[in-house]
Order: sequence, then C-alpha cells, then structure tokens
Amino acid sequence: MTDTTLHELCKGFGALLSRSKQPIFIEEASRLNDRGNLPLHAACSFQASQEVIDALLKAYPGGASQPNNVGNLPIHQAAMWQAPVDTIELLLSRYPEGATVRNQYGSLPLHMAASNQSSPEAVKLLIDAYPDSLHLQNDDGMTPLDLALADESASETVVALLEGRPPPPELSRRQKADKFLERADALERKLGSMRDAGGRQHGDLREAIQAVRKLADRFPHALYSAGIDPNELEIALSNSAVEDGNGGYRGGRPNEAELVILDAVKRRSPVVRGAINKNFSAESFRDGAMNAGSSGPRDRVEDLLASIVGLDHIKSQVRGIRRSTEIADLRESLIPNSVPQTRMGAAASLLPPALSDESGRPRASHMVFVGNPGCGKTAVARLLAKTYHELGILRKPKFLEVERMDLVGRTPQQTVAKSVEVLEEARGGILFIDEAYTLAMSTKRQKAESGVDAIGELIRGIDAAAEGKEGDTFPLIIIAGFPQEMQSFLAAQGALRKRFSLTFEFPDYTCKELAKIFIDLCQAKGFYLEDTLSVRVLSDLLEKNTTAEWRAERNGRVCEMLLSGARTEVRRRSREATFEEHEVDPQLIIRSDVENVMKAEFK
Repeated sequence: MTDTTLHELCKGFGALLSRSKQPIFIEEASRLNDRGNLPLHAACSFQASQEVIDALLKAYPGGASQPNNVGNLPIHQAAMWQAPVDTIELLLSRYPEGATVRNQYGSLPLHMAASNQSSPEAVKLLIDAYPDSLHLQNDDGMTPLDLALADESASETVVALLEGRPPPPELSRRQKADKFLERADALERKLGSMRDAGGRQHGDLREAIQAVRKLADRFPHALYSAGIDPNELEIALSNSAVEDGNGGYRGGRPNEAELVILDAVKRRSPVVRGAINKNFSAESFRDGAMNAGSSGPRDRVEDLLASIVGLDHIKSQVRGIRRSTEIADLRESLIPNSVPQTRMGAAASLLPPALSDESGRPRASHMVFVGNPGCGKTAVARLLAKTYHELGILRKPKFLEVERMDLVGRTPQQTVAKSVEVLEEARGGILFIDEAYTLAMSTKRQKAESGVDAIGELIRGIDAAAEGKEGDTFPLIIIAGFPQEMQSFLAAQGALRKRFSLTFEFPDYTCKELAKIFIDLCQAKGFYLEDTLSVRVLSDLLEKNTTAEWRAERNGRVCEMLLSGARTEVRRRSREATFEEHEVDPQLIIRSDVENVMKAEFK
C-alpha cells in the first residue's frame, strides 16, 4: 500500500484537521503505507503542530508505540526531522517508554536528535525521559555525544547537555558573530591544507607513473612482479589520446594508462598498503615482505583469512580444504562428466598422481569451537561462512547464530519443531550454536530432556545429510562454548560427539595479538594512531598494565574497552583545546590516551 490520502494530508495539516471530524478518520489513522509508516509517522516527519498530533493520537492511541519497517517509532521520526518541542512532549506523555526503544540500527530517539540538529529543548526532554541514553551506543558504537560532535554544526548547548554539564550562557549578537568568523577561518585553513595535500599527491603520482613507464620500456618482464601486464600497459599507453605532455592528468581525470597502473597498485599485497599506514615500521615491513614474497597478489579467500589474528591451525584447515577443492575442480575440467565411463580409466591414467583420486569435491566437517569469552569464536565462524562460500563448499554465505532458547520449546513436540525450523533457516550456510552445553542443562521452565530432544534432531539431520537425503544444502553446524563446560557436555553426549570430527581450541590472545586487533579496530572505526604506538609498544603496555587472568576473562573485548576509553580521552583533549585555542585531530589517538585508559580501567 502506498501513501493514503491521510498520509498526504499529514504533510500539509490544514485540511487534515477538517478531515478529522469525518467518521472515516479513525480507520484511516491506523493504516500503514508500504514503508510501514502510520499517518502519525508522516506528521512527525513534516513537523506537524501539537494539534495535528493530538488528533491522530485520539483517533489511534496505539500509534505512539507503532514502529515502521526500520523500527522507528513516531518519536524517532520527530527527533530526526526536528519536530516542535510540543510534539515530542506530547508523544512522551502518551508513550514514555518510547524514549527507551531502539530501531533496527540500535538508535534511540536521543541518537536521532543528536545527529540531526534538534533543539536543546527537545534534547533535554529526551534526556529527562531516559537519562541512561546519554551513555548508550548504537550499532556503530556511537553515543549521542559522538554523533553530535561528528556534526560540526551542533550547538554548544546541545553538546553541553549530552556531556552532562550545565548549558553555557546564551551568547550576545557580537559573540555569535565572532563564533561564525572562527568557524569560517577554521574551514578556510582546512580547505587550504587539503588543497596543498592534493597538489603534493598529484605530483608524487605523476613522478611514479613516469618511472613505471620508463621501466616498462626497458624491463617489461619486471612489471609482472608488481601485478602489471606489460602488454596491457603498452596497449593502454598507445590508446591514451587524452594524455598531456608530462604524463599527468587532463581535466583532473586519469587516462587509460594511468588507470592500468593505479589498478595494479590497488591489487598489491598488504606490504605495499602497509607502507602508507601511520604505524609502518621496519619490523612490519620485514614481516610483510616475507609474506608477500611467496603469495603475490591477494585473493578474496586470503584476504578473509588475513583478517583473522592468530589461529594458524584454523587457517591451515581452510587452506587444506581449498587445495582439495581446486584439485577436484581441475580434475573435473580435465576429465569432464561427459566422458563415457569406459574411457574414464584410460583418461585418468594420463593425469598426475595428485589428480587421479576420484574422491570428488571435499565436504566441510561439522566443528566444535572451544575457548574463553572474547577469543573470536563467533567472529571466526562468520568469516568461515564467507570463506567456504567463496570456495564453493557452501551454497550461501549465510551465518545463523542461535542459542538454547532458539532450539528448545516447552514440550518435546515444540522442541523438534523449533529445531527443524532453525535447520531449515540455516540451509546452505553455517548454523552456529553458542553455549551448546546449555542444551544438556535444565531451567526453571524446561527440563534437561527438552534439550536432549534438540540434540536428537540435530543428529537425525546430520545423518540424513550424510546419506544424501537432505541434498547438498544441509547447513554446516558449529557448536561452541567454554572449555570446561564443553568437555563435560561432549563426554556425556557420545552420539553427538561422533558427528563432530573437528575440534578447534581458541587460545587466549597474547598481548601482541591484542595489540594487532586494537590497531585493526581503530582503523575500522576511522581512527589512526600516532607513530609511537606500534604493535610492540602497545603489547608492552598491555603486559605492564594487565594480568594474564584479567585478559583471559575478556580477550578481544579488551580492545573494545581500550578503544572506548581512548575515544573518551580524545574528546576530553578536544574540549580542553577549545579553551586553549589550539587544534586537536579528533581521529588521532596518542600514547597518553592509551596509557590513561589502562591506568584507570585495566588491571
């Protein structure tokens, strides 16, 4: 259903109040459009007056608690589109719990208000309705304060409210003018630095391209090691009609030959990409050079494996399955299925021994993941779904994570039905059962036998798939949990244990591995570290400020705690810099930030 007449009227309001007196208005106020919006959502999005909102709520009182297709309540829409304060106050009076509701992106109404320049009065209403929302993060790890600071046009009053301090006194007209001049000057300086940096990069690129062209003329074979086909480059150079005399750009755009070179640079191994990283060091260059020397240009599977820190035994397993898959595919290409069976033996005898095996494409075995909290069990399982799909072992890159409550019902019949439904939903991908040992535990509502019924259904499905009754779409099952609990669970469930031939132990991360994970996490969140914060320095700091027992209880979560604290330190430095009138890079984490967090929060 598209927008109804009432949806459209909510965008103007004048005729809506007249229509509210008609009998059909009550039924229209409860209709949804194709985006799941009520007319109340539309009215909040178009800054309707309190009178209009009141009329819609009287016609459909449940509208205040009705989410749309992305989980937004009307109060989310009002906060996002700068609705009048009276509108937000009315919505909160009808449904106070609305201030605590997250949409599908994990955002509260306060997140929406902070990132969309809502008035200080509206922000204060939302804070008063749900004070804890000041410190809660959305799915991107951003608090309302983070979102407001990211928006350079956010008012100082709103920032003060989100920081939990009294708002500053209202500025005089002269002070406001001075503030605007300061912002203009800062913007001019930023644009100037960007222009200078762009000019330097253009000059560097021009020199690099000229050097590559000279190399192509004298030693074309040497370009292969850089991932560039000299024949392709030669054709591109001959077709470059828009090239200027200096081998640069014309009109600011690269020509065909330059695109060939730039594309090859993008495909280079991480040792080259690491050279532009702010944490580049001689040590990292040596490590990268050793890895790059044998692997050449990276592919999708290796990129996925490279994103896993440590866990070499799992990477070796995946590479082994990859080799077996490639051999099976090569054998099939040399001896197609169309070859008659009578000639198959003769054809196979001509193949090398490694290709003469008729075992076919390998199947991934069901697995057991064992490790302490935060050691990467779930993250690795997600990557395996993508990796095995790239290798053609799984039909889909699907990953479904479940726990006891998703498999176990109140009766054996409900348990079987829920287990079958989960297996069906995970078809073609990976089914990850977290804390699998709880299936053998009893709860206040359910006995342990209920979990045993779920285990029995898993066994039945695995056996049926092994016999070919489930086709080739039965999910790869991974059961995971803490070491001691999983050991006791599998010892008591012998039948289930036989179906899981692979067990992977996830050791606690070392300080060096935690340092690498922290650097990757910073880069993923848009931060970078100062030059002194290398892997070795971060590792030494972790070793000095934490105990092995404390790290074992958290593992990768140590990095999340460290980044969260470091962001707080960066914001603190930024606030202090505004009073001291010097600039602070809001994306740069320095050593003192890390040290302060470790001293205050770690042990």
